[in-house]
Amino acid sequence: MNVGSIELRHLRSFVVLGDALHFSRAARVLRVAQPALSQQIRRLEDELGFRLFDRTSRRVELTPAGVSFLDHVRRLFTELDRAVETGQHLASGKTGTITVGYVATAMVNVLPTIVRRFRERHPDVRLLLRELSSVPQIEALRKGELDVAIVSGMPDEKGIASFEVWRDPLVALVPPLHPASLRRSVPVSALAADPFILFPRSQTPHLYDQIVSIFRKNGIEPTFGQEAQSWHMIAELVAAGMGVSVVPASVRRYRVPRVRYVALRPAHSVSMMMCHSRADVSQVAKFFLRIAKEPI
Repeated sequence: MNVGSIELRHLRSFVVLGDALHFSRAARVLRVAQPALSQQIRRLEDELGFRLFDRTSRRVELTPAGVSFLDHVRRLFTELDRAVETGQHLASGKTGTITVGYVATAMVNVLPTIVRRFRERHPDVRLLLRELSSVPQIEALRKGELDVAIVSGMPDEKGIASFEVWRDPLVALVPPLHPASLRRSVPVSALAADPFILFPRSQTPHLYDQIVSIFRKNGIEPTFGQEAQSWHMIAELVAAGMGVSVVPASVRRYRVPRVRYVALRPAHSVSMMMCHSRADVSQVAKFFLRIAKEPI
């Protein structure tokens, strides 16, 4: 028997007749003519290779095989209805999973608000967060491992769409006894004599180049000292007297003691960008991106 040849409407007719055990009543429920219902049941029995009903002039009864088959078909339709409902919810974005990558500073400014709003509006969606630097995020986005990425600086990547969600001022980060620590704002030349601490360029090239270019446009070549993998570690190295740095202002929320944050003159800032694939955006991701475009 080829199960694929069995029509769902014949199975539904069988279930209704199995409940009613009366052809006329079942035909009225199904809104079909009684001869058409009888033909559907005969065709189903032919396809199955066994009788579902014993018919007499006075009554209709399920055969033992029909009783068993009715139980299985009911469960089949329950699972089918559940599958349709799940599919509808996934297609509409009511359920599903979204994986969001983010740079560390996003967690101390824009991301908590976006996450809170998303969870309030889409409580049945599973939200996964992954902290990564900018380059690994773009790579994960290309591989489909992330649905959305929040990176520092404007990514110049084919197939990746982006928009700004936050603009963070860049500030000088100095130890408390540094001459710049007592001033409200300083030019980058005030940092020229000190070892400069920054993350590896491979981690976030756009932001790295932006910070270094601030110095070079003023005729200064930074003297690089230590490298650190995180803003928090950069702040700790500055606090230990290992040098100075230029960081997003939101780094101050890490509350590292024994450091000072001083505005740069003229002012500079870094854009925090929300990125996603141009080719394949799930409905859940579209909801997340829409919320990210709302005023923070």
